[in-house]
Amino acid sequence: MAPRLERFVSPGKGNGLRATASIRRGELVYSTEPLACCVSNRLARDVCHHCFTRRETLLRCSHCKMARYCNITCQKQAWPGHKRECKCLRSLLPRIPTDSVRLAARLIFALLSTSKGSSEELYTLEEHESHLSSMSLSRRNKVCLSWPPC
Repeated sequence: MAPRLERFVSPGKGNGLRATASIRRGELVYSTEPLACCVSNRLARDVCHHCFTRRETLLRCSHCKMARYCNITCQKQAWPGHKRECKCLRSLLPRIPTDSVRLAARLIFALLSTSKGSSEELYTLEEHESHLSSMSLSRRNKVCLSWPPC
């Protein structure tokens, strides 16, 4: 965790994060990679699937034919996160899943990963407030249909 930040629990409000030292205006306090993200299908041919830079020409993944990259460096850096998705996309060709399905798959792959990502440095996904107890039973059942922690 960043040395100038600390986690805390606020009764009735949940998890919090506060500064333990003075912070100057405009100073970057914390930065991390997202747990999961994906390029929308609408922009899939125009944007690098790793660094999200728009380019006229991009290298295409030779396996799934969908993911595109600025260069071999972006492709190699993206491979750990793209590996499982690539296999799934290949099995679906020529169909392409919707943005939300691809994002959900990436989130599931991240949760199945044994390594803790930088996005979970401050709080793991399991440590986030669920607010399930404040939901009606019928709504909670819809959310928890197939998710074990409920």
